[in-house]
Amino acid sequence: MATEPRTPLGVLLSAAERALAADLEEGLRSAGYHDLRAAHAQVFAAIDAQGSRLTDLAGRAGMTKQAMGELVRYLEQHDYLHVEPDSRDRRAKLIRPTARGWSAHQASIALLVETDRRLSERLGDQGLRDLRSHLARIGHGDSTP
Repeated sequence: MATEPRTPLGVLLSAAERALAADLEEGLRSAGYHDLRAAHAQVFAAIDAQGSRLTDLAGRAGMTKQAMGELVRYLEQHDYLHVEPDSRDRRAKLIRPTARGWSAHQASIALLVETDRRLSERLGDQGLRDLRSHLARIGHGDSTP
């Protein structure tokens, strides 16, 4: 008896991530943020209102300091972030969102809320809760959504 071939879970998760990223980027373009990509959301999700150090941003986002540094440099060059010396440690830099950065972050949050609403329509409220729970368990080793 032949078994039905299954698409590997990693392939399905990658396809879902690409679709969600494409939706976010399309929404950002529609909101006037033509120079932002989904990857930039990691910076805004990790940054503190009073500012953050690069090492803290990288740690919170689960990425290398070098990769986060590239995102921060791009966002600084496009007036989404301001980088200044940290008054507590002259060797360190403090990264803060600009007014434009906060505006883009708020637009991203609104777009992500809309994405959740659309997913809830497709999967049902319980289906979306289950998906969150399962993804949290896969990604974090627990069931915290």
